[in-house]
This record gives sequence, C-alpha cells and structure tokens, in this order.
Amino acid sequence: MRASVIVLTWNGMADLAECLTALRSQEGADLEMIAVDNASSDGSADFVSSIYPEIRLIRSERNVGFAAGNNLGLRVASGEILILLNQDTVVRPNWAHALLAAFDECPASGAVGAKAFYPDGRIQHAGGYVNERGEGAHYGYGQPDEGQFEQTRDVDYVTGAAMAVSRKAMEAVGGLDEGFAVAYFEDVDWCYRIREAGFRVFYAPQAVLVHKNRSAAAVPGPESLYMGQRNRLRFVLKHWPTAQLVEHFCPAERTWLQGLGPGSEVLYAALQRAYLHHLLHLSELVRWREEALGSAADDTYVLAAMLLTLRSTVPIRPAGPSTEAVAELLDDLRRHEGIRAQPARSPLPVLGPLLTAFRGLWNRGITAALVLPMFQQQVEFNVRVANLLQQLVTAKAQDEQGWSRMLSECLVGDSREVADLAADLRALCPAPPKDASVD
Repeated sequence: MRASVIVLTWNGMADLAECLTALRSQEGADLEMIAVDNASSDGSADFVSSIYPEIRLIRSERNVGFAAGNNLGLRVASGEILILLNQDTVVRPNWAHALLAAFDECPASGAVGAKAFYPDGRIQHAGGYVNERGEGAHYGYGQPDEGQFEQTRDVDYVTGAAMAVSRKAMEAVGGLDEGFAVAYFEDVDWCYRIREAGFRVFYAPQAVLVHKNRSAAAVPGPESLYMGQRNRLRFVLKHWPTAQLVEHFCPAERTWLQGLGPGSEVLYAALQRAYLHHLLHLSELVRWREEALGSAADDTYVLAAMLLTLRSTVPIRPAGPSTEAVAELLDDLRRHEGIRAQPARSPLPVLGPLLTAFRGLWNRGITAALVLPMFQQQVEFNVRVANLLQQLVTAKAQDEQGWSRMLSECLVGDSREVADLAADLRALCPAPPKDASVD
C-alpha cells in the first residue's frame, strides 16, 4: 500500500531537517514524500530541493495557512493513504508502517492518528475528544507514559500534526476546510466529516513520534485567541444539531462566560469578535447545515438568536462604589485606626491631684490589665480592615482598567469584522465605471 506524506513547511529549517531525515529513514512502507513550502523566508524551500531531491517540492507564493497549504499537497499526492506531518515532528522507527497497518486491520478506517510525545517524554496526544463547548482536548495530555494508552481505539479526532487519511475517505468528504484559516480545528472538522461519511477514526499507539510543538502558524496574542475561538465556533455551528446547540452548547457557553474574571478581558474581546464574525457570515454555515445535516432554512434565526444571546453575556464589569469613594473611606479609617488611652484628670483644686494620682495607680494596677488588651485588639482589627480596603482599592482600579481594556479590544475587533464585511461587499459589488450615469 503506497502512502503519500505531506510535510507543510514555514521557516524553521533546523526542525525541518530533523523531520525529513527521520522520515527518509522509515522502513517497511512505500512512501511518496511531498513538501509544501508556505512562502518561507529562511531558505527552507531551497534547502529541501538541494538536500532532499527525492522529495517533491511545492512552493506557495504566500502563506496560505494549514488547511490550504496541506490541500496543495493532497491535490498532487498519488498514495492510497494520505499522511499529514508537521515539520516540527520527529517520527520514530516503524511509525509509517504502524499507521498503514491500522488501515489493513480495519477496512472501515477513514483516519488514523499517532501517539505523540513532548521532547521531555511526556504524552502530548493519545487521541482527542471534544467537550460540550466544542473545545478539543488530548487524551493523556502532559502525563508520563506508563502504558495507559497502548490500546487501539475509536476517538473523536486525531491531531493534524500527524494524521493519516484513506483516499476513499478524502474522496467522500473532500480535503481540509480552508474556512478554518489560518489554523486550529481543521483537523477536528476533517475527522468529524470523515465519521459522518461512515468511516471510523482511530488512534494507533504503535505509531509514535515526538512533536516539539513549535509551529509558527499563529503567534500568541489577541489575533491567535480570536482565530481559535472563531474556528471553535465554526466547527460547532457546522456539526451540531440545532437542539444540541440550543439546549446544551449555549447554556454551557454562557456559564463559562459568566465565570470569566479579571485577566480574561482580551479573551472576552476575542469571543465577542468571533460571535460577530459568524453573525455576519451565517449564510455560508446555514447552507452547509442544510446539505450536511438536513437542517431547516429557518435555522438561521435560531442560530442568530443564540449568537446574539452570547454576545449579550457580559461577565466582567466594575461593581459597587467608585474607586474614589472607597479611597476616601480608607483615608478616614487610617486617621482613626489607632486607639490611645486618655490620661486621668480631675477639676478639683486641692483633691484633684490626689484623685488623679490614685486613678492612675488604679488604672495601671487593675484597669489596664483588662482594658489595654481590648484596646490592642481593636487597633489590630482596624488595621486589618484598613489593609482589606487598600486591597479593594487596588483591585477596583485594576478591574476598571481591565473593563476599559476589554471595551477597547471589543471595539477594535468589531471594527475589523465590519471592515472585512465591507471588503466582501466591495468584491461582490464592484464600483461602476467612472463614466456610468444613474438616471
């Protein structure tokens, strides 16, 4: 059985060299090797063509992302089995043979995934599953390998860092969905489409590799957060029935949103932008749902209402008195936090000094033993209250700064989505010629 291995490259020449060297040394498998260079700027493409002449090289003029880049390789691949492999991986001996054997053992296999380790030996991936909010997670993530994931089994999905798909499955469902640009969830979506077409998705523990997880497809930051949340929603809106979205996904998403606290402002802004994106581009997903799920056309209104509900869920906001009012209360408490014993006095002209001296001796001998501890206890209480108010003032100021930051991020995100929509409209409705007239 011939297999085509597609390695998507984008800079990172040292990782690429280690990946291709390990791939070249695979035995027991008939492999066609294809490298798709996603417009690298470090000479990776020239490096492949000069050092690995047996590898078919495809050069993209621009970085088209994970899905579109791999699709370039899938279109020219000739193998019965099509394998995607990240450039920051190092496959172990027998990796390819184990993947292919899984297809022989189960003819219904549509996609098969490998067991991936971090360089320090911890498990990174032993198959994947999806929770009620559409988040993907890996079995065994971060765990030491103690033989607990040595059984072949069906899983929700396998990671696109190293996954094999049968040609029959790809011909049934097509390639990767390029709507998941630039990266994230295209592998989950592909596995779900393959399963919906009647195939099985397997995890094969005998196929082992190391994944350094150094992909430069998306730089961490607000834009990366937005891409991840937008693509998660795209996956959910593509595959989940309307009842599941309304009765399970939306309540779970709202509960999660309401639990977001200070420090989550940029994430919340990314979510707001993602909800808006799908509101503005809902027609495409509704068409997909009609064809793939048999959903009704009026699902548009249900999905739009759900997205609007999520956009109206606001988890982070300043509450209670203003920072200035709390600060004034703190200042007043600081002025009165200490309690001082008052000296004994008497207004009598002759007996006064004697009475004062007697009261002083009495206080020092008896009263001080009872009253001063209470004074000290009250002073300590006042200091603690003052310190607590100081923490509240600091937290209040940070909360208001976070709120302002979140609003700013939301406005920027909304502006980007509206600008993208305007560009789409201009493409659909080009400007009339300058000499055109309107009656």
